[in-house]
Amino acid sequence: MKELRLRISLALLIPFLFLFQQADAFEKITIRINYANRPPSYLKALDLGGALYVSSNDFATHFSLPFAVSRERSKFEIRLPHHRLKMTAHNPFVVITEVATNVSSVYQVPTPVQFLDSLYYAPAHHFFELVERFSGVGVSWERESRTLSYSTTPPPPGPQFDITGIELEPRLNGYLLTVKANRKLNEYEALLKQNDGWLFVTIANANADTNAIKQFKTGPIVRQILTFQSPTSVQLTFRVGTDVARAEPLTEEGTNNLMIALHTRAEVEKEELERRKQELIRERLERERSRQKLDVIVIDAGHGGKDPGTIGVNKTREKDVTLAVALKLGALIEKSMKDVKVVYTRKNDRFVELYRRTQIANEADGKLFVSIHCNSTERKPSSANGFEIYLLRPGKTESATRIAERENSVIQLEEGYEDRYKELTEENFILVAMRQSAFVRYSERFAEIASETMANQLKIRNSGVKQAGFYVLVGASMPNVLVETGYLSNRNEERVLRSKDGQQKIAEALFEGIKHFKEMYDKALDETRSGS
Repeated sequence: MKELRLRISLALLIPFLFLFQQADAFEKITIRINYANRPPSYLKALDLGGALYVSSNDFATHFSLPFAVSRERSKFEIRLPHHRLKMTAHNPFVVITEVATNVSSVYQVPTPVQFLDSLYYAPAHHFFELVERFSGVGVSWERESRTLSYSTTPPPPGPQFDITGIELEPRLNGYLLTVKANRKLNEYEALLKQNDGWLFVTIANANADTNAIKQFKTGPIVRQILTFQSPTSVQLTFRVGTDVARAEPLTEEGTNNLMIALHTRAEVEKEELERRKQELIRERLERERSRQKLDVIVIDAGHGGKDPGTIGVNKTREKDVTLAVALKLGALIEKSMKDVKVVYTRKNDRFVELYRRTQIANEADGKLFVSIHCNSTERKPSSANGFEIYLLRPGKTESATRIAERENSVIQLEEGYEDRYKELTEENFILVAMRQSAFVRYSERFAEIASETMANQLKIRNSGVKQAGFYVLVGASMPNVLVETGYLSNRNEERVLRSKDGQQKIAEALFEGIKHFKEMYDKALDETRSGS
C-alpha cells in the first residue's frame, strides 16, 4: 500500500519536476509591429522540451489589452474588442465568450496552460491563432525564427470621450454592470435608492459618449439609462429592476473600466441568511470557549469526618493535613486569581463519599480537580518519603496499586458501597480512563507542571508523576489529579505535614503549579480562538 501511494505521489510530481527542470531561463521572442515602425519588442516565453509557451500577461500588457487575474481560481482573462479569452492554470481548455451575447465556446489546446512566477504561459502557436481569429488583426507566427509579426491599421487619434459604453453580464450572484472607459476612473460614487429603483453613478472629471450609451439594450435588470453631463462630472442614472437589491462598485486589475455588481434580492437574502448562520456559529463557538475557560478550580481535601485517613507516627491525622492544605491553597487562588472561582468538596471536618466529590466538581462546572492526600506505609515509622502526583489509569506498579487500594478502602464507610462500586473492576478502569481521554492531555500537563513547582519549592523529595485507579477521580469531567503530599509514616515528613508552615509551603507550591498551568491553558485557548 505504501509503495502504491509513493508511485501516485511521484506521478503527480513528475509534471512539476519537468517544468522546473526545463524552465531554467526566460527566452525572448521578437515582436515586429509594422504600423508604428517601432523597434522590436519582447515577450517572456518558456521552452519546455521543444514546446514554446508565451506569457499571456506580457502579451496583454504589450498591446494594452484589459486583463484580469483571479489568483484564488487560478484564472487569467484577456478582453479583446468583442470577446473575452479565459484560461486556467494547468488546464488545456480555453473559454472564448462573445461580449454582446455572452455565448461561450470551449477550445482545447494540445498542452495545458502553465503558471510560473505569477505569469500564465499558453502554448504560443495556438494562443496566437485564437488571438488572430477573435481580435480581427493580422498575426503571423513564424515558429522557426520564433518571430511574431503583428499588423493592423494605425490606431486612431486619442479618444474624445472618457466613457465609451455600457455592458451588462449575468453572474452567479447577480449581474455585472460595466462602465467602459478609456482611462482609469478614480473619483466616483454609486448610490442605489431601493424605494424608487434608481441607481446613481457619478464620475468626477469625466465626459461620456452619449450616443454609444444609447446603444445599450435595456431589459428587466436595467430598464432605462439617463446621462447627465456637467463641466465637472457625468452622472449615469440607471432605472433598475425590482429584483436588484444592492449595488457594489468593484475594481479589476488590468482594465480602466468601472464595474458595479448588481446583487439580486434572492442572493442578498441568501447572503444575509449565511451571515446570520456564521454569526450564530461564532456565538456558539464563543460560548463554548467561555465554557472552556479555566474559571472554576475544585479543591478536594481527602478523607474527613468518620474517615480520618492514614495516621502518622505521632498520631497526625491525614484528614486534618489535607483540609489545612486545601483551605490555604484555596485562599491563595481567591486572593491572586480574581477571575477564578474556588469550589471545595469540604471546608470542615465532615465525611464526603468518594463518588460525591466528583459530582460536586461536575455540578460546579469545574475546569480543574485537585484531590489532596497524604501517603503512608503499613510499617511505621519508615524511611519511605517524597510527594507523588497521580493520574487516573490502572496502576502500573505494585506500589501505585497498593496506594490506590488504601485510598479506595474508604468506600467501606459509605452506605451501599457494594452496589455503587462493584463495576469498577481493573478491566473497567481502562474504559473509565478512556472516557476521560478528552482531559488526559491537560491532566498530564498539570501533573508535570505541579510536580516541577513542588520540587523547586519544597524540601520533600519528588517521586514523580504516576498512575493508579483512584475512585475519587472517577467521573471527573475535567482535568484531574491526586496529590500525595508526603508520608505521614516518615517522622521527618510528618513533622512538615502537621506544621502550619509546612502546610503553607505545600499550598504555595501547588498554587504556583496551578498559576503556571492556567497561563499555559489560557494561551492554548487564545491560539485556538485566533485560528478559527
